[in-house]
Amino acid sequence: MGETAQVNSIDALKNLYEGVVLFREDAKNSLISVEMECRRATDFLSHQRVYWAEELKRRKEKLAMAQSELHKKKLQAKPGGAVQDSDQKEAVRVATARVREAEAKIETVKKWVSPLQHAIDEYHGKSRPLGDMLEGQLEKSLGMLERMIIALEEYVRLSPPPTAD
Repeated sequence: MGETAQVNSIDALKNLYEGVVLFREDAKNSLISVEMECRRATDFLSHQRVYWAEELKRRKEKLAMAQSELHKKKLQAKPGGAVQDSDQKEAVRVATARVREAEAKIETVKKWVSPLQHAIDEYHGKSRPLGDMLEGQLEKSLGMLERMIIALEEYVRLSPPPTAD
């Protein structure tokens, strides 16, 4: 019973504790950062859907106006005379192309909503256990390491028992 323990590595436990604390903070910050990026991507697609729907409406109105101008130009033509409507036809062509572009953008946004949500759901399924571990098990482990460090420091401070010679 007169033997004492050889306690030589309290500093190693302290370094481990500090390393785990840094890891926990980095991991939490990373999870928060990815969560923000997921929200940003979802918000972006949502805004794009609204933007292109409104843009399609505006472009259809411009197409209708261009078609109306072309129709007016044809009505103004004298019987048997040539109609100078090339500018109006070009305006209709450009407006039609812009409507098709907006429709294509809407389809592209719709195409990406589901895969993005699936990827985010998959990410949450994989990241949630890490987040739970950081909040639960890792906290308990840090508490245990802290108690070990304190107990070892108190043990080292004790004076050795008197030896019987």
